[in-house]
Amino acid sequence: MRYYEILKKRRTDLKLSIQDVSAQTRLAPEYIKAIEDNDLDVFSDDLSFVRYFIRSYCEALGVNWSMLQEEVDGSIKHYAHLRNMALTQAQKRMAASMPMDTNESRVRRTGRSSYQNRVASTSRSLSRKPRRKLSMKAVIIAGIILCGGFGLWAGMNQIRASQAAQAQAAADQEAKDKEAETARLAELRRREQGLDNAQPEQEETPKVEDTTSVSGSTVTVTSTFDTPPEVAIEAKFSAPSTVWLTEAGAVLNDTSQYTDSFSQTVTMNAPGTLLFQPAVPEGMKLTVNGQSVTPELNENGEAIITIDVVQAAGAAKEEAAAEQGEQNEPAE
Repeated sequence: MRYYEILKKRRTDLKLSIQDVSAQTRLAPEYIKAIEDNDLDVFSDDLSFVRYFIRSYCEALGVNWSMLQEEVDGSIKHYAHLRNMALTQAQKRMAASMPMDTNESRVRRTGRSSYQNRVASTSRSLSRKPRRKLSMKAVIIAGIILCGGFGLWAGMNQIRASQAAQAQAAADQEAKDKEAETARLAELRRREQGLDNAQPEQEETPKVEDTTSVSGSTVTVTSTFDTPPEVAIEAKFSAPSTVWLTEAGAVLNDTSQYTDSFSQTVTMNAPGTLLFQPAVPEGMKLTVNGQSVTPELNENGEAIITIDVVQAAGAAKEEAAAEQGEQNEPAE
């Protein structure tokens, strides 16, 4: 893709008109259109400004000028070469169409007599004045003038270099300002066309993790019940034993199996209480949700572990408020 096609595509992608870019770059709209159409005939009066115009256009659109610089310079040189060739051909055609010079003056001069030629030569020799030799003073004055002229030339060059550096710095700053203004206009145009309809993301409420705490033979699992909590029970026995795992009197496991280990996960859809009772509690190693439990034996030598699954206080209040709001809604 050629540089002028890149510029035109960039402008249309930003939803900017030629008038918008003209206001930013202070370039005439016809110059911007000529750049996009690669019509350098518009600048034929003076090509020295074309490179500056294209660079200003690049900076206003946020296009990397250094990536296009070589192609732009080559295009300008090629156009200048073609124009010079056309001008040379036109001059040759004009010269060919002009009439040939005559040698009348030479004929007249050769038509003199020898006597007239000798008189003219003597007159010219008498009219010549002898040349004077330059004095030392004149040489010194000439040297001073030359030195002063060289110093003036060097000073002017330094001033020009300083002015060029200041102009370049000002141009760079102006390019940055134009780029920022172009971005602002593009953002404004997108908003006007309704391209920014995305709603701001709502901050997610931090999730409260379920917790498990142990106190003697009582285990408490606290949950918000955003998702049903799980109670993972792992046990290892010193001898094969049966186990009873119940909830509200309902047995949740197979009590006919004698085993030296036990593993079961119960999903609680609502707050409640689980009872875990092994037949042989001596030497048992028990964990609930990864928390180690050391059960206490009652007077009958039994170990009954109580697992209470409760709802977190904040979550309970929110659920109660929601239920109250539903009750207060008028019936249709």
